[in-house]
Amino acid sequence: MPHEFLRHLKEDHKKQMQISQKMMAASDPKEREQLRHQFYEAFYPHIIGEEQSMFPFLVKSQQMEAKEHGLVSLEEHTVAKTALKEFMKCDPASDVFKAKAHVLDELNNHHIQEEEKIDMMALSKLCDKACLDDLFKKYEAAEEKAKGKAS
Repeated sequence: MPHEFLRHLKEDHKKQMQISQKMMAASDPKEREQLRHQFYEAFYPHIIGEEQSMFPFLVKSQQMEAKEHGLVSLEEHTVAKTALKEFMKCDPASDVFKAKAHVLDELNNHHIQEEEKIDMMALSKLCDKACLDDLFKKYEAAEEKAKGKAS
C-alpha cells in the first residue's frame, strides 16, 4: 500500500483534474470565477508543497534519472505558475478564459502523468517510511503556508 504522502498527492491531482474539467465546461462567468478560485486553492498550495519537499529531494538524489526528472518537474512548475498567473488575470466572461483553462489543464495533466509514473516511483524506491514521513511534513508545512495567498 502506498505511503500516505503519495496517496495525498494523487488525491490532490484527482481534485485538480475534476475542477479543471468543470472549469473548462462552464460558460457562466460567475461559475467560472468560482471554479477558477477553487482550482487555484487546489493547485497553487499543492505545487508549492511539492517544490519544498519531493523535488528538492529528487534533485539531490544520486540516482541520475530521479535527479534529472526532479529538475524537469521544477521547470514544469515554473511554466505552470506563469500560466496560472495569467489565467487568474483573465476575465471569466471573455472568450480567452476557456482557452487559458484548456492550456493550464493540458500542462497540469501532462505533469501529473509524469509525476505519478516517474517521480512517485522514484520516491518509493529511494525513500523508506521515515523519509516519506519527513517529506510529507515538509510538503504539508509549505502547502499550509501557501494557502490563501493572493491569486
